[in-house]
Amino acid sequence: MNWVRKLEEIVAIRSGMVVPKTSNKDERLLTDAFVRMIGTSDFDEDLNLRKDLEPNVLYKDSISRNFLQSNEILFNAKGNRFFAYLFQNEYENAIASAVFLVLTIVDENINPAYLTWYLNHPETLKIFNAKKTSQTIPSITKQELGELEIIIPKLSTQEKIVQLDQLKKQRTQILKQLAASQEAYINALTFKTIRNGK
Repeated sequence: MNWVRKLEEIVAIRSGMVVPKTSNKDERLLTDAFVRMIGTSDFDEDLNLRKDLEPNVLYKDSISRNFLQSNEILFNAKGNRFFAYLFQNEYENAIASAVFLVLTIVDENINPAYLTWYLNHPETLKIFNAKKTSQTIPSITKQELGELEIIIPKLSTQEKIVQLDQLKKQRTQILKQLAASQEAYINALTFKTIRNGK
């Protein structure tokens, strides 16, 4: 049996941070610059977090309270691409920039990966994307996100949905790689043909 709850009933929502990035080009020279602030530009088109992020923020006591924890969800709430990302300790001492709302699950009956899938689902995105026609810079407020209704099946069903979504992503990646290989082969073959005059 499924039940429906508002997002604010199953997660704690906090805003990302507004802190300046370091101006030093070599952060290794700054002993207290070990914090990575994650922004939207740190994700590729498939919503994968880049693996080469360098520390870019000076540590302050106020920052430590906002270090991202495993299974927190980053929701990009500003701009032309709304999306959710499940943080899994890819980086230590990482914080979310102000474009994100950070969701911490407080209900043990919610699989974090399922909630991430739900927030990224096309049907959910339709609700968010309606903002794009009414605002110059589209944004979702903390209150608006909290009011979003979430359909919650039993945990075993949530896990099955997550597994299916992972298989879909793997298939998509394989097809992309295949298309890139085919394009490279055709490009090489056609150029070789004109170069050889045949």
